[in-house]
Order: sequence, then structure tokens, then C-alpha cells
Amino acid sequence: MAKKKILIVAHHLTVGGVQKSLISALKLLDYDKYDITLYLRKNRTDLLGFIDNRVKVIINEDPHHYYRKPYAILLQAKELLYKLFKNKEKVEKAKADLAEKIVEDSMLYEERTYFRSEKYDIAVAYVQGYTAAFVAEHIQADKKIVFFHTSTDDHHDMHERILPVFNTVVALHSEQQKLIESWYPETRGKIKIVENYSDKSFILEQSKAFEIKKMEKLCLCSCGRFATVKGFDLAVKAAEILNKHNLDFVWYFVGDGPERQHLEKMISDRRLEERVLITGMQKNPYPYMAACNIYVQPSYEESWGLTIVEAQQLLKPVVTTATVGGRKLVSDGENGVICEISAEAIAGSVENLIADNELRVKITENLKNCDKVSDAYDFKAQWRNILEG
Repeated sequence: MAKKKILIVAHHLTVGGVQKSLISALKLLDYDKYDITLYLRKNRTDLLGFIDNRVKVIINEDPHHYYRKPYAILLQAKELLYKLFKNKEKVEKAKADLAEKIVEDSMLYEERTYFRSEKYDIAVAYVQGYTAAFVAEHIQADKKIVFFHTSTDDHHDMHERILPVFNTVVALHSEQQKLIESWYPETRGKIKIVENYSDKSFILEQSKAFEIKKMEKLCLCSCGRFATVKGFDLAVKAAEILNKHNLDFVWYFVGDGPERQHLEKMISDRRLEERVLITGMQKNPYPYMAACNIYVQPSYEESWGLTIVEAQQLLKPVVTTATVGGRKLVSDGENGVICEISAEAIAGSVENLIADNELRVKITENLKNCDKVSDAYDFKAQWRNILEG
């Protein structure tokens, strides 16, 4: 029997929970049944070395400078002109027209360059938004699947246009499924659940790859992309509160992103340079997790929060804000602590957890005996369900 030809389209392969979930999936799929191609729309490949070597990888190396094209120059000139006349409505229209034209132009390049004569049995958009639009409108496939990794309704008009093209919509858990159905009622009946899987043995092995110097003080850790939604600004403010309360601690921020400069200024303004240490992006963040006493997830919103799971697998008490993902993965007082989405609540929860030795021991013992993440067998069955169902 011929193998099914499957294309999985991802935005990039930079360090992040979505990307790590994809890597886990590609390790566990049945290569006797599937011929799998992974297409990366952006040439950002930090985690490429972790991809199963049976996967054919295509990386978009688009050489075009779209903002230098004639239409882009014209629209940018219009934007400047409208700014001079203080016409905000037309400024925003020019910006939107430029963004739409560049997206359309770049997607046409991708289709012509990599997929002109290709057809697949199944095409998977591994993330919602523009990547889903690319799969919906520029890939030929008998069946199309889209993953939602968000708990916010971004790109609503686009999704309303493209979702009818997809045979299956994948949610990470039942709470997220309800959200998607409330945003897009037409998805009822075609949503399936695939929980993110974290390979515990891999996490434990990687956590021993190098040692973080132990300090005679409390060690906190937060990992993630430095984007507004991840709440690192709340973590800095929480660190300021802890410092004012004379707590002796160091807090590792493991990551990088567009908010880094802003965070560095916040840290400097509050004189927290010896308290909050930015490590930069780490392909292997797990030694930092292993070294901490408490893992903190300070997000404003989180659909799943894979780093919460990874910290739990390393038996670390977790303080998480009350996001959709936080509430899904943490039972308050049992395998972690849930707090309100504020700097004061984060700092208070950390202090309470430090003071309550009995609670810390209870959480650690519960984590030894309870793993809420699907094991490899269930994860493979969920993928088989969306590919074969």
C-alpha cells in the first residue's frame, strides 16, 4: 500500500511551545504509513536539529525585499502623505493595503517556488492565522487540517473566510474547543482534540546537559517568547515587589523576542540587574528549569502553556496566572498554584509558597505521582484520529 503523502506547514522553528509540540509529534508518527514533508514559511530554524531525520524539510528562502517593490513604495508614500494631512483613517487604510498586498505577493511566491506541481493527500496548517490561510488557498490537498494554538480570537474575518476549506479543526483541549465554537459556530462537528505532548524522558535528559551555578538564595525561572502576551512585564514588577520585601532571590528569564529592550529598561529602572537575569534564547532551557525552586508562568493569556508541563515533569512547584491554559494544567494547591493576572498576585503567591513548606512538599509529591499530559500512546492515537478519521 502506498504511503499517504502529508504536508505539515509551520510558521518557523524557533524555540517555543508550539514548535516543541510539533517536534514531539514528528518523532511519534508512523513513517511506515506516511511520507511527511515539513514546510517552514520563515527561515528561522533554531530547533531544526531536533526534527526526525525521516522528515523531508523545505525552508522558504524568499529573497525578495517586498517593501522595496513599486507598489510598496507607492503605498508607503501615500501613508506619509496622509500623515502630513493628519488623516488617521487613510493612514490605517494605506497600512492595511500594504500588509495585505505583501502577504498576497509572498504567498504567491511560496506557491510558485515550492508547490506549483505538488498535491498531497493531507495538508496540515500547524498554526492558525496566515499559515492557515496559505494552506487553505495555496496548497492542493484532498484533506486539510488546521491547528489552533491560541485562546484569543485573532484574525476573525480571515478565519471566517478560510475555515470552511478545512475538513478538521484541532483544539488543544475541551475548554479551547468551546472558545473556537463560540467564535466560529460553523466549526461545530469538525473539531478534534490533540493535547500537546511533552516527552518526559527527553526533558530529564536535556535538563542534565549542563549545570547552572547554584546560589545560596531562592531561584525562580520563567521561559518563553518576550512578547506582550507572555507577561514578562508582570514578572519584572513582581520581582520589584519581592525585592522591596527583602527576599533574597534570582529570577532567570529564559528567552528573547520583541519586548526584550523594553524589559531590560524596566529591569534597569528598578535596579534589578542582580535579581532578574535574562539568558537570551536557549535551545535547551531545561537546566534553568531544573535549577529553580519555583517556576513562574506570568502570562496574560495562554491556551496550553507547555512550559508549565515541562516544569511539572521536573517536579517544580509552578505559580501560574489564571489563563485558560494555566487553569487547564494546574489544580490550585494540588500540583501548583493559580493566581490572578497581576504583579501583586504573582509576588504574593511566590511568597506564600516559600513560606508554606508543607504545601511545597505536597505539590512535589503529587507531581511525582500524577502526569496530566497524554502519554505517547494516547498522543499517537489522537494524531492517527485526525489523519485517518
